[in-house]
Amino acid sequence: MPTSPKLRKFVDDEIERSGALIERVLAGTLALLRDPRDTGLARSERERHFELVEALQQQGARFQSRFLDALREGVVRELAAQDETDLGPSARATGGLELMDESRVEIDIEISRAMQIIDSTAEWELRELQTFTSTLCGLQHVSAESNPLRPIVYATALWEGSGAVSSVQANRAILLRLSAGVAAGLLKSAWAAASSRLEAQGVEPGIYKTVLLAPGSVPGRSEPAAVVRVSGTLASLIDRMPAALPAVGALPHLPGLSAGGGDGRVAELLSRLFALIQADMLVPSTVRAVLARLQVAAMRVALQDPTMLESADHPVWRLMNRIASAGASYPLPGDKRRAAFLSFCEAVAEEISRSQVGDAMPFRRAVARVDAFLSEQLQWQLREAGTSVVALQRAERREVLEQLLSQRLTDQMTTVRTTAPIRRFVTSAWAKVLAESMVRFGDHAEPTPSYLKAVDDLLWSVQTPDHPQSRQRLIALLPGLLQRLRSGMDLIAMPAAEQQGVLDDLMAVHAEALRPGQRAAPTALTAEQIVQRMREEVIPDSPELRPFRDSVIDLASMETVPADFLATDVGAPEDAGPRVDGLAPGERLRLFLHGRWSPVQLLWRSDKGLFLLFASEQVGVTHSITRRALERLDAAGLLKPLEDRPLVQRNVDALMNQLSLPA
Repeated sequence: MPTSPKLRKFVDDEIERSGALIERVLAGTLALLRDPRDTGLARSERERHFELVEALQQQGARFQSRFLDALREGVVRELAAQDETDLGPSARATGGLELMDESRVEIDIEISRAMQIIDSTAEWELRELQTFTSTLCGLQHVSAESNPLRPIVYATALWEGSGAVSSVQANRAILLRLSAGVAAGLLKSAWAAASSRLEAQGVEPGIYKTVLLAPGSVPGRSEPAAVVRVSGTLASLIDRMPAALPAVGALPHLPGLSAGGGDGRVAELLSRLFALIQADMLVPSTVRAVLARLQVAAMRVALQDPTMLESADHPVWRLMNRIASAGASYPLPGDKRRAAFLSFCEAVAEEISRSQVGDAMPFRRAVARVDAFLSEQLQWQLREAGTSVVALQRAERREVLEQLLSQRLTDQMTTVRTTAPIRRFVTSAWAKVLAESMVRFGDHAEPTPSYLKAVDDLLWSVQTPDHPQSRQRLIALLPGLLQRLRSGMDLIAMPAAEQQGVLDDLMAVHAEALRPGQRAAPTALTAEQIVQRMREEVIPDSPELRPFRDSVIDLASMETVPADFLATDVGAPEDAGPRVDGLAPGERLRLFLHGRWSPVQLLWRSDKGLFLLFASEQVGVTHSITRRALERLDAAGLLKPLEDRPLVQRNVDALMNQLSLPA
């Protein structure tokens, strides 16, 4: 539906007023940063507030400008969604495989927290404003989607503005939390003033024209506390209905069945339920149209099969829930997945409507057909994402190998006396080099054997015997060894400064080894030195592995990395949440990604469960996410079922509440 001119005029006016708003947000944030006692910052964060004060004073204009630009961009996306265009998702789509790890999802978690600060502070003012914006949109009910100036848009704009002040994510997070708190109070007043202006202009708030709708029919809104949260059955409502009720619509004529007595009450009850389903805004209108075609056939079954009113698992309800859930996961009208699914469901509905059978068999067959279609559609999406799957399989093998090799190198260095930086380099960076080389080039192809041999050469070079022949061997060894080390560090794109630091440490050790003369005999380590060495060593976060004490060089002589090692759970988080573990391909969810809630479908999970691939709401676009990142989202409440309750149950509950209201 095109955005109404009245709403656009209102939005443009509010954006014009946002310049003064962000100026006051900047002033309030600076005041909080200058007085850390009132910021609620942790001790580690307090150390950053002086830096933020200075940066905000210097970059305040850029902060305001970037906020306003991001606010406009966010509003454009929201209005595009109202216009049912693909601008929003397309604008976020990027080429290639973007792997979302823990550091990336922390951004979404911070934005979500900022959104909650604004939403909880100005909740009532926001709800009041939505009643006016719903009227401006021409809606007959109140909808949170009618207002493009929602908390998430402001929270995202504040995050973007923080990027103009600092590139350090920790600093940006602090700035976002503080500025969101300041903005929340200002938006509370701003939204109240906006409602007053609209009321003065003669705009009638939608709440005065609203009837009780199904829970979820107001997208993005929680149910009022007065709504009874009891999941009931239709059978329990039959006796609560008066013998004669004014029909919601004309009852369909069903040959061979009377419309009086109990049958009349059943028909009336089903008519009311389908009316609520047609008002359920969580389901796209095109999907609701398909569901409406099932009404006559469903009523025919209900009049002959009492179990339909008693069980939420009846084939009629299962079919309707299945169609609604799948259809809601494809919100974009241009989505060819949705078009194909709707075309298939329309054919199924037509076949059911033509059937004169009064039992549930046509619906039972339809459920099986819809499930088969969705399974085929899932496989098609998985084939389309084949390149991403291959890349994630390689990433998982690389991660497993890296942790395995790191553990082996740590074991091998147990008796080696060397500096802490060199120890860290071997057990961490060089393990990454070996894993990358094995995955990219194979176990036997160069440069993997050279990198493996460099391990023994390097460990020998840092503890050479004090002997002329050893010094001659070291002199001959160093050029080739250093060349292999440089090549390996380049392979993993180690920053130049870190590379130079490693080479400087090695130079100091080798210079000492090449100096002729009696070296001081090594002394036994004190208890304090032993503890210090333990602190400096990098111990990978992985389960204890089987003993493998031989040189890492031996890996090169094997046909492949030992299968028993790769079959272990190396790299798999031990504390994986049961919710993430239980996700199965095909499952539909809602994820808070890129600053917004998005419907997604799990396409694939790697063999060890370290990586998961989701299909997004936009056809052809996928989200690749690590298991730990998904657990972080789940812990933050940003991983949810696609629906809190299935279509039929939430509308049955709404019908119970409707019938409970006084006449």
